[in-house]
Amino acid sequence: MTNEDLKKEAFQFLDEHVTAAMATVNLLGEPEVATMYYYTDDDFNFYFISARNSQKLKNIEANKNVAIVVGFGPAPITIQVGGIVEIRYDFNDEFVNKIFEKINFHNLDQWPVLQLEKEGLIILKVKPKWLVLLNFDKEGHPNTYSHDFHKLV
Repeated sequence: MTNEDLKKEAFQFLDEHVTAAMATVNLLGEPEVATMYYYTDDDFNFYFISARNSQKLKNIEANKNVAIVVGFGPAPITIQVGGIVEIRYDFNDEFVNKIFEKINFHNLDQWPVLQLEKEGLIILKVKPKWLVLLNFDKEGHPNTYSHDFHKLV
């Protein structure tokens, strides 16, 4: 399988999922993780919506390095990312609509993005330094099945 085929499979996987776990480090050096809605562009950049007063933003302002995981089961396939965050304080961003379209607020049991906002919202753009696909799902994704990571970025 070519690298372009692997990337195509990774984009399809990312498009099929709506949440990712983002890990940051607080001022004490302790890890913290948050589940967030996301959108990805054609360069594997991730876009997230966050509250201006969130602990996550405080962590990122101190240390812009984050880790991201998409794929929490039940299928044993995941995309893992390490990257640098760019904070966009202008919430009138084209990616806001793309994130909201992807979320498709049709279920009341979804994460309360807008209810969490108290002092405004921001966009977090994560540019990957590295991105890997790990696929142990032989039946569901036979073309990329492997016991090794596929490095895509």
